[in-house]
Amino acid sequence: MTTEIYSCKDGQPLKEGRLDTSDSITTREDAEPDAKRRCQKDPTIKKVAYYKVDASGDFKVFFSYTNPNCKPVGAKPAAAAKPPAKKPVPPKKKPGLIARIVKALAG
Repeated sequence: MTTEIYSCKDGQPLKEGRLDTSDSITTREDAEPDAKRRCQKDPTIKKVAYYKVDASGDFKVFFSYTNPNCKPVGAKPAAAAKPPAKKPVPPKKKPGLIARIVKALAG
């Protein structure tokens, strides 16, 4: 018996999501930690569904997981946000002619 694993993004139909297969995930107890790991690895995954497929082609959903921390596709992570722009520092003014003459005479 094979397990088909569908992972879809927010707004994407489940059957159009990414398809993986596994022979080792056969129970709900195996599927739940796998689904959480997949969502942690890719936070844009909204839903993961596990189907048992038998030799005749019949299938049955045995576990489905919805990511409560789903990030929309294209959203920037908070850590990657740019810091606010600093105000430019105006350049120092050069002393005028009179100030240079006074400085030169003063010594």
